[in-house]
Amino acid sequence: MARLAGRLAAVVVVAAAALVGPVSSASAHAFLVESGPSDGQVVPTAPATLRMQFSESVALPATSIDIVDGDGRHYAPTHLELVRSSEDDEDPVQVVATLPALPHNTFRVSWETLSSDDLHRTSGVLVFGVDVPVRSSGLHETNPSPEESALRWALFTSVALALGGLLLRRLCVPAGLVAQGRRAAGLACLGGVGALAASVALLLDQLGGAGWRFQAVLVGAYGVRWLVREAGLLLVLTAALTAWRARRPVAGVGLLAAAGTVAAMVGSALLGHAGAARGPALTRVAAEAAHFGAAALWSGFLLAAVPLLLPLLRPGGDAGAARRVLRGFGVPAAACVSTVVVTGVYLASGVVGSVDAALFTTYGRVLLLKVVVAAVAGALGLQHVRRLHAAVPRPVRAWTLRAEAGAALLVLGLAGVLTSGQPAQEPQLVRAPHAATVPVVDGAIADLQSAVSVQPNRPGRNVVLVDTFDTRRPSPGAVRRVTLTVVGLDGRSSPPVAAERIAEGRWSAATTLSSPGRTQLLVSVTRTGLPEVHRTFSWTVAGAPSPTRAARVSTAPVDGLLRAAAAGLALAVLAGWLGFAVLRRRGRRLLPDAVPPARRADEDLAEEAELVRSSS
Repeated sequence: MARLAGRLAAVVVVAAAALVGPVSSASAHAFLVESGPSDGQVVPTAPATLRMQFSESVALPATSIDIVDGDGRHYAPTHLELVRSSEDDEDPVQVVATLPALPHNTFRVSWETLSSDDLHRTSGVLVFGVDVPVRSSGLHETNPSPEESALRWALFTSVALALGGLLLRRLCVPAGLVAQGRRAAGLACLGGVGALAASVALLLDQLGGAGWRFQAVLVGAYGVRWLVREAGLLLVLTAALTAWRARRPVAGVGLLAAAGTVAAMVGSALLGHAGAARGPALTRVAAEAAHFGAAALWSGFLLAAVPLLLPLLRPGGDAGAARRVLRGFGVPAAACVSTVVVTGVYLASGVVGSVDAALFTTYGRVLLLKVVVAAVAGALGLQHVRRLHAAVPRPVRAWTLRAEAGAALLVLGLAGVLTSGQPAQEPQLVRAPHAATVPVVDGAIADLQSAVSVQPNRPGRNVVLVDTFDTRRPSPGAVRRVTLTVVGLDGRSSPPVAAERIAEGRWSAATTLSSPGRTQLLVSVTRTGLPEVHRTFSWTVAGAPSPTRAARVSTAPVDGLLRAAAAGLALAVLAGWLGFAVLRRRGRRLLPDAVPPARRADEDLAEEAELVRSSS
């Protein structure tokens, strides 16, 4: 059994580790970064296309766009196309909708799509006018689906019960509570089965109506991550079943459970916000895996302890053994809480962009509520620690243990809502830092090295300078002609402008940039005896208004502050654990795992006396 468990554990852990490396750098959920026409923009003529730039890859079959003019008439796009920024299927994409002929009017565009990175649905609204003034639609927050939130709550609770049940069994056996240990293993089995069922139900709910086939999802990147999580849950269930059926400890069960936990947590992190988060993906995936694992272990132990240990605290029960089990949970609980606090602050830097985002969005308010409930659970846990380790034995109150378990269950429910919702990071909520004007962009045009700059880079007449240098010697052909075409986000192209040679390898073209914001510069180069080559350079025209709405408290970014706070907390926690280890090594234990027999007998008598007094 031990050898088989080791091999299974190695395979699953290696698979999970291999997936962490190539995590993409897209943002959590697919929100609209920008569009052409943009929200609130007035264009002089009807656009031929609507271009929508998303923060990550989306599923085209699950994308819908509805256009309504000011008179209530509906217009449907004649064609939808997905334009990728690279060959990576998980990189940000642009959805290009070909539009029918639109009259002069105001238009409200309602869109909905499905992220192909995490299968989350997002939607939004934008407004533009064709030669008619309009006001922007403002922030549109996608509220979490009740069905998805409930399924995630069931999934998280089941995982917690599986892990907590296994931990409770491990602590019950040394305390002599063999029957309770076997029942704890039974609860772990129930949790493992429930987790697998909830995971499949959640996937089916996310794919419902999306136009995707189940098999098509499983063979993609999302499917591989999902299967890693399922493999981890299967290992945890196998360990629970083995522990439940065994009459004595079986070698390899702990290793199997640990490997399954790692795979399940890493798989869950890759399927969530961290798996598609901006920044250092490896650290965010590790942080979310540790956060989920620690929260599940802590809450799961409490959920399993209420039905199995509370009866022992009543008159006639083995209160002393129950206290020893709860006391043995002290060090794991402290490790779980410290991990949850540090990783929670760090992960918040990637899901809440500003103070306004935390206070005035559904996501931010749910996150704050989760913090408050977790703090209440932590306070109740400290009360239990004081009673369990007091110099004069004091009984553990049943209602406070139930309250802590109830708070843990509510935390799992709020986590289900958060993982189903849209993180509060939209441009309307976070003021972008001042960006210096990029003086030049460069890139290869076939075998030519080229650089492009624009002066004065404002709406109106501009001069575009193009430098071309041949990278081969001898040169295969002299550059004879350079032309420039400006392509707006609405898909409209200006007439090609022939550039003038002003120096060796330098060309100049005068053109008009109609509006601030993103645009594209198409450079075409003709050489003697060679076919014409092209390269499109992305360019940002200065002067674009900020999409961030007026601050109610503050829209300044808080990600750096939260990361610094997480680093400070991590150092403080590390120092605390090092001090604990030193004191414990010297024999001065803060949370002793073992109690001397004489004190154990005194505690048992005191517990019985307190129970008799309370019952009378």
